[in-house]
Amino acid sequence: MKHSLFYWFVCCLFFLPPSLIAQENILVSGQVMDIDSEDPIAGAKVLVKGKVIGTITNDGGEFTLSTAAENFPMLLVVSEPGYGTKEVMVQGPTNVLIIRLQYQALMMGQDLVISASRIEESIQESPVSIEKIDILDVRSAAALSFYDQIVNLKAMDVSTQSLAFKTINPRGFGINGNVRTVQLVDGIDNQAPGLNFPAGNFVGVPELDLESVEVLPGAASALYGPNALNGIILMNSKNPFEYQGLSATVKLGGMHLDGRDQDPTLYQSYGLRYARAYNDRLAFKITGEWLRAGEFYGVDYRDQQNGVEFSELDIDPTRRMNRRTYDGVNVYGDPLLNLGIIAQSNPLLSSIRALFPLDESGDFTPTGYTESTLIDNFTESIKVGGAVHYRINDQTEVLAQYNFGTGNSVFTATDDRFVLDDFAIHTAKAELRGQNFFLRAYRTYENSGDTYAANTLASLINAQTTIPRYVETFAGSRIQGSSVSQAHLNARAASDALRAQNLANGRFQELYDSLRVIPISEGGARFLDRTSLRHYEGMYDFSTLTDAAEIVAGASFRRYALRSDGTLFALQDNGDEFNLDEWGAYVQVSKDVFDRLDLTGSVRYDKHENFKGQFSPRISGVYTLLDNHYFRASFQRGFRIPTNQNQLIDIVGQGTSRFIGNNPVLIDRYNLRSNQAYTALSVAQAQENFSTTNDVAGAVALLDPVEFEDFDTEKVSTYEIGYRGLFNQNLFIDAYGYFSAYSDLVINSSFVQSAGTANDIGNGGAPWGGQADPEGIVQDNIGLQRFVITTNADGTVDTYGFAVGIDYALPRGFTLGGNVAYIDLLRPNDPVIQRAQVSFNTPKWRYNLKLANRKVTDNFGFNLIWRWQDTFFWESAFGQGIIPAYQTLDAQVSYKVPALKSVLKLGGSNVLNERYTTSFGNPRIGAIYYVSITFDQFLN
Repeated sequence: MKHSLFYWFVCCLFFLPPSLIAQENILVSGQVMDIDSEDPIAGAKVLVKGKVIGTITNDGGEFTLSTAAENFPMLLVVSEPGYGTKEVMVQGPTNVLIIRLQYQALMMGQDLVISASRIEESIQESPVSIEKIDILDVRSAAALSFYDQIVNLKAMDVSTQSLAFKTINPRGFGINGNVRTVQLVDGIDNQAPGLNFPAGNFVGVPELDLESVEVLPGAASALYGPNALNGIILMNSKNPFEYQGLSATVKLGGMHLDGRDQDPTLYQSYGLRYARAYNDRLAFKITGEWLRAGEFYGVDYRDQQNGVEFSELDIDPTRRMNRRTYDGVNVYGDPLLNLGIIAQSNPLLSSIRALFPLDESGDFTPTGYTESTLIDNFTESIKVGGAVHYRINDQTEVLAQYNFGTGNSVFTATDDRFVLDDFAIHTAKAELRGQNFFLRAYRTYENSGDTYAANTLASLINAQTTIPRYVETFAGSRIQGSSVSQAHLNARAASDALRAQNLANGRFQELYDSLRVIPISEGGARFLDRTSLRHYEGMYDFSTLTDAAEIVAGASFRRYALRSDGTLFALQDNGDEFNLDEWGAYVQVSKDVFDRLDLTGSVRYDKHENFKGQFSPRISGVYTLLDNHYFRASFQRGFRIPTNQNQLIDIVGQGTSRFIGNNPVLIDRYNLRSNQAYTALSVAQAQENFSTTNDVAGAVALLDPVEFEDFDTEKVSTYEIGYRGLFNQNLFIDAYGYFSAYSDLVINSSFVQSAGTANDIGNGGAPWGGQADPEGIVQDNIGLQRFVITTNADGTVDTYGFAVGIDYALPRGFTLGGNVAYIDLLRPNDPVIQRAQVSFNTPKWRYNLKLANRKVTDNFGFNLIWRWQDTFFWESAFGQGIIPAYQTLDAQVSYKVPALKSVLKLGGSNVLNERYTTSFGNPRIGAIYYVSITFDQFLN
């Protein structure tokens, strides 16, 4: 694959007819200026509509275009952020064009988008809900980065897992590492191919190179294929032809200034971009960004063993006091253990097994470690990239692009906190595109670096140190005649003393350094993942060939090459890694009816080698009333192919559970068909019944056997209505309501299987090689193998919601805006939902309020954004509990320094320092105050 993109690129050029390359050059030139001040506008884009021809204005607002004679008459599209867009018809060669643009404080729905229909259209005319962040939004943002701004859009949830790692969740079912929303960067899937989480802006687009972000909440599979179940986020970088020159930025700030969770630290970010075009034919760009800052820690120390209740987060990790069992949410390495089971599985303790209780009185948890002990308190992100564009003629452009991102951060996985250490993603793309088509090929390569699992690491350290000391001291105390309770107290004191000694004399650091670099498959905590993704796709717009309708069609193929050396994914029976293929094709037809009604129909078919083929239709209509009011309705279906981990994960998780994917290879490998498995809940109920009644037959009757059916894709059907309207040119309203029905949701289910007798386990017998033994299962916990397996939930889960956004242009350039959103399960108490634990994880209510003015004076502006969200309940394999409501204020003031072509900004994120947590087990977020200066060669 190393050279396949290059070969593909060359073949595209080879098959182009010579007539497409040669052309006669004719010049068109002029000047762009402000209609009120008559000042020239530097850096304005001047494009030819329907072509790939374009340039920008120089410092004097002047431009020159080189084009072919057959392009006349042509329509020039002139635009500049803050001024909107103006179209000018040019009949022939000229050098006297004067184009005047009007400054606009608010675009009022006039922004152009391409993601809703894969063709350019205004937001008002979009057949589905869509949101956009443009260059001006980024420049005037109060948030730390453009990615942080997405949460200010309507109905957007965010799961902040660390400073540089955030997950965007539209329309419910919020999880860490959302796999139901696709993120594309210049058409490249931004997910980590192996670990499956969307990389977000951790290794994404440098902010100086960002042109726009488009967000489609809701199903988008009809055009974008699998996994766009709940939406799609498109991040588009700047074309070097249209955005030239040098730009640079420096942002410095302070974090943890109150010293509440850790000492104050420095926030620093630096960015650079340079682009240049030669003769309107060849252009290139190089980009780079470096971020280093203090990390936010998870400091939730509520006790999961005794249930997590709604309360202020306890900041004292020693609150366990004399409890034998304590599992703090952000305390790691403290699994629930039983002394009786330990003794019965250890031949060295055979002579004194009677001294170790098998019932609840034998339970204990070792003292764990907090995040500040296990995780580096700094996060770092480095992003570099470049692209070369060549315009073969006025209709066709070819480009090659490479991006690389690496850094250190933290994200919350299924049941652990993963520390991304030197994690990296490489992407390489070759693309041929014209006014009505594109052909694209790219490769994404993931390198996990020294990534390790924090909880796994802490558990391994305790397994080699404090747990043996605990067992030894307990045994000694019992031999000397101590009661069980006193023996536990003695064991706790001895093991904690050893823990403190290890921290003081360097033994802890020695184990930490060694175990974190040993692969999980060899008994350590490190993940080895070199998974890659190859993707090929193309699209053609047939609208130029017919006036009957607008027709768009496309197809794609991708291959995942799993490479984890057995630390994450299962291997084939012969020891080889798995490759997974999928392909799809789509067509869309749009037609204007009676000049007021625009109907659009789309359908896509996708096939994955492990799943049945899937059709994804979409039908929508937009009705225009009085030119400024747009009513829309749509129905669409979407689906999600279970992730590579859902299919083929095979690791030992926290405690004794083994996480496996739902694939026939693994089902058979662990003997789950012939050796009956039972739901973990029914096993717990049966064991409790037996301990109370001593009735084996009655307890066995409570066991709920599991039948492993064919694993299937998730599906959703969504009905939506919406309205966008402009009143008196200063009030814009965008509102929608929807109903969604989900089926075959992929969930984690816990099962228990009989693995053999205690002697089998103690003598190294395979824990999944035993025979079905329901009576042994209900009588004790010995010889059991516990699994967490991805399955499909039964029944249908229905959700509904609405959102309303309002923007109002006040006099003198002030703008007032806000949005409110509501979402809920239609039947939250449905037994299917309660039993499946579908992880809805979404606040019912949330709102944002904004007051801003980019030009209070010619050089001064400000922006204030207030955000609030409701209390909600979170559930996942990591844990479950209440997430308290929170509110936060972001603010900035900016001052333009024309002489330096720079903007100076003073601002803050969460400036009131109201600490909050977005999801269970994730860090508590405090304030960040910063000052930045941004230089742009063509900054207005």
